Amino acid sequence: MKQMKVALPDELRARLDAASEKSGRSVAQEIRERIEGSFTRDAVVDKPTRDFLEGLAKIPAEVEREFSAAWDKHAGAHEVFTQVILSRLEALKPEGSTVFPDRPHATLPLPTVLGRSLAHLGSIIEQRLRQQPDFTASATRRLLEDEYRRMQLAQIGLMMEQSARGRGEKPPASQPLDQPKKRGRR
Repeated sequence: MKQMKVALPDELRARLDAASEKSGRSVAQEIRERIEGSFTRDAVVDKPTRDFLEGLAKIPAEVEREFSAAWDKHAGAHEVFTQVILSRLEALKPEGSTVFPDRPHATLPLPTVLGRSLAHLGSIIEQRLRQQPDFTASATRRLLEDEYRRMQLAQIGLMMEQSARGRGEKPPASQPLDQPKKRGRR
């Protein structure tokens, strides 16, 4: 490991000292963790999202300064905080359709299927992430994706069967979707 000399402003050094004490790591470990974390975020999060999150991080301090109350401690400050976030999102909303393209990693039916709104589906995603912060890369999500695909295949099979009956044809034989057809004798 190479050592580097880096000059830091006194305020930044004081913040690093405080963070180091709080985390139980040395100042050098704290610096390495924070630098590594920033490179990881850069690799995982696209620039528009990174810019949005950096702007988002400034909102709590501004709300608290303006209203002398933290957003998570006062109902009025929370309402203002929520509106600031919604306003920022609205300003960044892209033009165009809200119709989704192919969704190879879907776990939720589209709003038109269940008569639910996009906001409702968003609340489900938020709840999942609150309950399981690593949900996006979890085995639970993969299981839900697989289950959603099976449900879609079952719906397609049902539509084909109904279509065949409507034309007076014999519907295809039912076959469990995840089992291959049996061939020959056993």
